[in-house]
Amino acid sequence: MSIGKHRFSLMVLAVSMPFLLSCLYLQNMIQVPEPKMEENVDRVLEVLGGEDWVSLQALAAETYSEEEYAKPGTLSFTAHVTNEKPVYFNYGWCTKDEATLQQNFQHITVAIYFNEGKLGEDVVHPLSYTLTNGQHCLDFGILLSEWPAGEYDIRAAVNFDEKINDGFADYDPGDYIYEYKITVEE
Repeated sequence: MSIGKHRFSLMVLAVSMPFLLSCLYLQNMIQVPEPKMEENVDRVLEVLGGEDWVSLQALAAETYSEEEYAKPGTLSFTAHVTNEKPVYFNYGWCTKDEATLQQNFQHITVAIYFNEGKLGEDVVHPLSYTLTNGQHCLDFGILLSEWPAGEYDIRAAVNFDEKINDGFADYDPGDYIYEYKITVEE
């Protein structure tokens, strides 16, 4: 009697295996709609050089003090996005001069994630610039547009592997995380 049950179980497994494998295959093929992420750095610079864009930080409901930004930890934001203008999300770092900027980035790593997937250099563009006050800056940013309705997560994960000084203040080593929960409605 137990041999019959065993054969029946093997038969059920054999019959259902192709179905289970096809489900796994389809699950990997189904793509969740995402906004367009600009790959052309010249196009990013063109958009940022005009007024027809918005910073994701400007859309956030939350605000934090300079002291909260200046220490390791996680800062969480919520934002509502529309498709009226492209949205720029970035992590930027400024220092008193170019030499300090170069020295600081020997100890800073930046990763940007979209819905838990780490974004690559094809869409995360490092942009260098100098402010009118003479500070030298480096941005790691993405330009997003054509958002399908839905909810999204964007996160900048920044690590300082040792204490650094930007020429104005000291910053402790650790992880500096900036998380955004984004809602897009039609």
